Amino acid sequence: MLSAFLDYIARTNLFNFILFASIIAFIFVKLDVIGTIENAKNSVVDTIKNSEKTKSDSEDVLSEAENKISNLSEEVDSIINSSVDNAKLVGDKLLSDTNNTLENMRLNSEKLVENKTEIIKNDIFKRASLASVEVAKSKIIEELNNNRELHNKLIDESVEQINEVNL
Repeated sequence: MLSAFLDYIARTNLFNFILFASIIAFIFVKLDVIGTIENAKNSVVDTIKNSEKTKSDSEDVLSEAENKISNLSEEVDSIINSSVDNAKLVGDKLLSDTNNTLENMRLNSEKLVENKTEIIKNDIFKRASLASVEVAKSKIIEELNNNRELHNKLIDESVEQINEVNL
């Protein structure tokens, strides 16, 4: 009986196994599980290849960035040195221009002083001349008033000169 029971279980389990295997095979074929697995495998392979390419590209970019960074200190020093040189040139030019402007202002001031001195000299000379003429005029009038004979003589000479002109 035990043997019949085991025989029964073996046939039943075998039948169940065959039925289970047939359903699985049918599902594999119907759902194209092998194709889906193959597609998934290809997708994973493509993703790995793309990741490797992206990794390679990233390493190139990183290497380029590291090169730029390593040269950055030298570039900064070069820019600073260039800026210092430019600042010195601008400072020297500004100092030179300021000195030139100051020299021109000094020369213009000297010319202005000379011109004002000449104007004052001319004004003093004019005033002195006018004062001399006034003094001489008053002395002549005084002399003519005091000396009638001289007065008459000058009048006679003036009349003679007028007569000579009319001739």
